[in-house]
Amino acid sequence: MGKIKISGYFTCKNGLDDRYTLYNDGSVTRVYDKHMYPGVQDLEFTFDAQELKQEIKGILLDKANEENKELAKEILGL
Repeated sequence: MGKIKISGYFTCKNGLDDRYTLYNDGSVTRVYDKHMYPGVQDLEFTFDAQELKQEIKGILLDKANEENKELAKEILGL
């Protein structure tokens, strides 16, 4: 079936994007801009949900829709 997105979070501060996507397999993709100069925008990293800071875990749980809330809670360890 493949990975299914269950939650996402986007913020933009001083023109720099920062996006987190939580998937049903427990992985998280973070895409962010290090600064405004070319070549360091849309940097992408994938890691395990347990590596997230508590603050980001809470935000991803809040952003999950009702049908995915319990799964997100379980994956995030909250």
